[in-house]
Amino acid sequence: MTSLRETGKDYFRKRIFSLKNTLIHMMGEKGFILLASIIVGVVSGAGAVILKHFTHFCHHLVDKIPPFPGIQFLLPAIPCAVILLCIFIVRYLYRVKQYDKSLACVILSTTNGTSDLPPYKMYSHILTSGLAVGFGASAGLEAPSALTGSAIGSNFAKMLRLGREGRTLLLACGGGGAISAIFDSPVAGALFACEILLPSFSVPALVPLLMASAAASVVSQIFAIPSAFIQLSEGTAWTIDNISCYILIGVACGLLSAFVIKSTLFVGRSLKKFSNKWTKLLSGLFLIYLTFLLFPALKGEGYSLISALIEGKSNMVFSGTFFTSLGENPWFLIFFVVLLFLLKPVISALCIDSGGDGGIFGPSLFTGAFLGYFMAKVINASTLASIDPVNCIAAGMGGVLAGVMHAPLTGIFLIAEITGGYKLFVPLMIVAALSSFISKRLTGHNIYKSAIVQRGGIPEMKEGDAALHRHTLRSLVEKDYMPVKENDTLRTLLDVVIHSRHTVFPVVDESGTLKGIVRIASIRPYLLDTAMHDVVLIYDVMGQTGPALDVNDNLKDAARLFEHLRTNHLPVLENGKYAGFISKAGLFDAYRTRVQNSHELF
Repeated sequence: MTSLRETGKDYFRKRIFSLKNTLIHMMGEKGFILLASIIVGVVSGAGAVILKHFTHFCHHLVDKIPPFPGIQFLLPAIPCAVILLCIFIVRYLYRVKQYDKSLACVILSTTNGTSDLPPYKMYSHILTSGLAVGFGASAGLEAPSALTGSAIGSNFAKMLRLGREGRTLLLACGGGGAISAIFDSPVAGALFACEILLPSFSVPALVPLLMASAAASVVSQIFAIPSAFIQLSEGTAWTIDNISCYILIGVACGLLSAFVIKSTLFVGRSLKKFSNKWTKLLSGLFLIYLTFLLFPALKGEGYSLISALIEGKSNMVFSGTFFTSLGENPWFLIFFVVLLFLLKPVISALCIDSGGDGGIFGPSLFTGAFLGYFMAKVINASTLASIDPVNCIAAGMGGVLAGVMHAPLTGIFLIAEITGGYKLFVPLMIVAALSSFISKRLTGHNIYKSAIVQRGGIPEMKEGDAALHRHTLRSLVEKDYMPVKENDTLRTLLDVVIHSRHTVFPVVDESGTLKGIVRIASIRPYLLDTAMHDVVLIYDVMGQTGPALDVNDNLKDAARLFEHLRTNHLPVLENGKYAGFISKAGLFDAYRTRVQNSHELF
């Protein structure tokens, strides 16, 4: 019989959990995870489709503005106005003080062991990034879509009451699926999840990631996301004589990638120095307006200009500028291209940190494409070699993306998939590998982990912690915590307290589901008021369960979660049911033993 206090939400969760157990019984745990990854891929792909179409709708609204006199002075103000609108939405609609727009928060959630993202992130970035980028803010849609997909995967896993590994895997499936959908590149989506989102790669995780990416790609094709790039011609190829040129491009991409990372962090630090938030906002918006007034090509994602370069329409970079008359001068074109790829990461960081929403993924592709075009012009002008500019554009895109993300496989396969440039695999491998290596040597971490370090966080686990991942919590679970029920009175709890050595007590229902936790501190106000002992119910004094561990989680997972939550006891579940608690003292005793005997683990 359903409890009188049970809400419709609780009833729905019970039905979901019952269905989960049935499916696991029929398909096995691996089969169930595979099914869950496909569902997450479909939903995250749908989120990416909605975001892309909404952005294009906003962009078309701007295109419909009639060309009246002075329009070129008005257009740069539109992105500034929309950034103000985004700030209003976050502050008064979402009511969020700390609105993380970077994938750094996703990486941090997997590093600290929670893999937990707020539910509002499943939809919030669709509105804010769609408005910002659609109306001209210089940013990409890939990070917001990946953040949306990751939040979908994380919250779906929480609804299914999966352990940390399951939550992390579905989080990565959602993020990879979103990248797959927005670019229609399933292999690159799965590799992106492996290289960027997962704290450590494991072969068994690859199959769910591929299935999620494939499912998301199917969704994007059904709803026809407009292609961001044109396909390279079938005749596009490379020759062995150009190997030295691609090495040179790889080095240039590595240096520029380090510049992108450092300049992005510099803009963030500079804006934080403003003590007055209005001074900070107005200064940022003024610089954005001035930059867009002089360089309209920097607005939005910039993918149309990349396609223009590939098609040989380089004069389009001067469209709407005051420098149109100088566009016929080839040397001024080269100078202008250099300005664009140096300014793009700076203005993108300024748009995001001033209050807009978006990511650095798209600007990295823009920067790489323009660097590649510049390198082609310089190499061909030198007469020492002859190289196809289109090949250099593709290689530059892959190289800068790989260098900024420190993800060479993502850079290689993404460019091959979105441009059809599979004949450029060897040059892409050379450029992406060199760029990633040089950038990592110069910066230490990719752009997301560098942001975590700048905030004082820990971007990744230490090498020595790998051994601790082999030991699960099953043997450390303490099962002598005495459970109570929601409808029990405080007097019943006090009887339990007298006979227990613990200070926390699980609240469990008839099915063994953990409903909450009672801590001694929460009942202290009633201890001396005996008249309340038969009036106050456990339901009235219990707290939320918060993040829980699974018996199959490992020691390092638990240690990170204890450190993140700053608590002394954490509940442990088995197949979604209450199994016991693990104490901080007990964990670190085991942790210390494993470290002392670590030579036996290898």
